[in-house]
Amino acid sequence: MSKPVNVHGTGLVLGETGVLLRGPSGAGKSVLSMALLDRWEGRGQAAFLVADDRVDIVEEKGALIMLAPPQLAGLIELRGRGIVNRPHQQRAQLHLIIDLVPDLTRMIEEEELQTELLDHVLPRAPVPQSGVISLGHQMLLVAEAVAQANQHPQT
Repeated sequence: MSKPVNVHGTGLVLGETGVLLRGPSGAGKSVLSMALLDRWEGRGQAAFLVADDRVDIVEEKGALIMLAPPQLAGLIELRGRGIVNRPHQQRAQLHLIIDLVPDLTRMIEEEELQTELLDHVLPRAPVPQSGVISLGHQMLLVAEAVAQANQHPQT
């Protein structure tokens, strides 16, 4: 196992897919994460928080693993309410990166649909941040990215 690298983002498990949402502070990572957890849970699928705001990433047996820093496990910020608890997993394999971006691009170029993290190429979905498109539109974009990642798993 490699030494953990701490990244700014929110780690989730949606079904069997490990997802890392990245974006600047105030981009809407936590609200989108909570909505995604509710959507998956509401459909009877696994839905877990790994960590909000900061996630440790390690390489293990050729895969990237998200780890919850102990002080953040199960906790997520709901602005206007404070820190709330959600069901969580301490660790999960990372399969997909969602980058919250400042603009909506109508048609995404193929090269924008992957990214590199710790020398691993992973599927990526650019999703406009909060205020650019509706939360519902964001959730549809993430759901489509998860479905695509599941159809074309990385080896």
